[in-house]
Amino acid sequence: MRHAAILLVAALAAAGAGCIGSEPLRPGDLDRWSALNADADALGPPVALEVGGQRLPKRWVFRENPSVVWSAISVVRAAERLRGGEPVDEIEILVSPAHATELADLMARGRKALLQMRDVCAMDEEIDAERWADGMATALAGIEGVARTVAAGPAEAARGQEPLGASAAPMLDMLVQYLNQRTGGMLLADVPPDDVHGVRTILVQTFLQVGFAAAGRRPPEGLREAVLAELDAAEAPEAAKTPLAELLAGAMEQAPPASGGSGGLSGPVRSILAYAPKALQAFEMLARQWDRMDHVAFEFHRQGEETVVAATLAVRDGQEVRLEDMVMFQPVLAFRGTSRVAVLPDLDPTGETVVAFEPVVAEAKDDEGEGEGEADEVVGGVEMRFEGLAWGLAKLFALPLADGRLREVRVFVGEPGEADRIINVALVMEATDGEGDPRRVLHFQDVRRRRRVRGPFEIHTVTEREDLVFNYLTPEKRYTFQRVKAAE
Repeated sequence: MRHAAILLVAALAAAGAGCIGSEPLRPGDLDRWSALNADADALGPPVALEVGGQRLPKRWVFRENPSVVWSAISVVRAAERLRGGEPVDEIEILVSPAHATELADLMARGRKALLQMRDVCAMDEEIDAERWADGMATALAGIEGVARTVAAGPAEAARGQEPLGASAAPMLDMLVQYLNQRTGGMLLADVPPDDVHGVRTILVQTFLQVGFAAAGRRPPEGLREAVLAELDAAEAPEAAKTPLAELLAGAMEQAPPASGGSGGLSGPVRSILAYAPKALQAFEMLARQWDRMDHVAFEFHRQGEETVVAATLAVRDGQEVRLEDMVMFQPVLAFRGTSRVAVLPDLDPTGETVVAFEPVVAEAKDDEGEGEGEADEVVGGVEMRFEGLAWGLAKLFALPLADGRLREVRVFVGEPGEADRIINVALVMEATDGEGDPRRVLHFQDVRRRRRVRGPFEIHTVTEREDLVFNYLTPEKRYTFQRVKAAE
């Protein structure tokens, strides 16, 4: 979404200067640009993943329920089923609005810890062991605050208290298990089977693995246990930062090189650090509107060698759930009815990550409310709306922007050279406020020509040139803005 903000600023600046050009589309251009790469409804049946020798449920359903008491009981029962040892195909958890608010607060804290972790993993631009240790300690203290709230749940429930934070435990477990699957089992490789679903253990393990991998190292044996001991000894998570920083600095001196002699983060881990904070922010916004939801369901699917997560979001009749203001000038994403959203990584042959949005088609009803009416009816979907003053000015002076149903987002990030970077983002949508061909495509490309500057004690990156291209395609024309910015 950061790129959408840049895109809009560019469009507004170009509008003021009158320099957005347009040209008729050549035959077939719109067909190529708007052809959907993925279909969220064509993934086949869900599959059960196995992690650490344990079979995960194929489907996770989080259903809105106004009762805090029944929600707390549901959380405890779900935890017991997951620990029971018997295969579970589907797990359902009731979530009250009070639980959802607590979940949203936890996700905000987790997002802050992930952003700190991302800063730690950018140390390839400035190598500083002390900063690395301080950053890691801050990130671990942040995730400990989340873990304490979550891990306190079932015991308090048994004493008649309401473990609001415990609602996050199944979701965090599912998230970490999925990330571990995406990284080929690297994150939880040495976690004992008995601890593979302990939220606190797997969060600490994940942060240690990623932090040391960014430095081209492997965590020394016993470090996870030592970190957990320091966290246990601290009355508050923040109090653990100083002893953790000292522990991590010493551990880095003893840490063996990464296996195979290859340093740095793997592609999946870099992708996780790039996209997970925004994903958590989106889930946080959904959780804060939980009273408008009926349920959210997650499923695992297989597409070739890749694991795909698909989400079904069901909004109550007459309600609307909005994602907005995640970045400056972001178009509003409005969820109505029931929608399926699937994230498909590394699609062949382009290597793009594609987010597919599929409106759910409901069976039409006859006059008595029974099935088999005259036709099916589209009752769901995610609409992209260009609301607000800035977008209004863009539509008035520069572009014939049209609100519409979002169908696909394609993201490609490439590094053709040692430091160069190419970012491509395309949004495919169907306009809902006009006649004729509804297809529209919004495309943004950012090409940065960069070089590494190596000094005796640091390595940093300098951007020498930035090419920005924005395209908006309608059935008749392509509107284009291009800007080249060279380093001063």
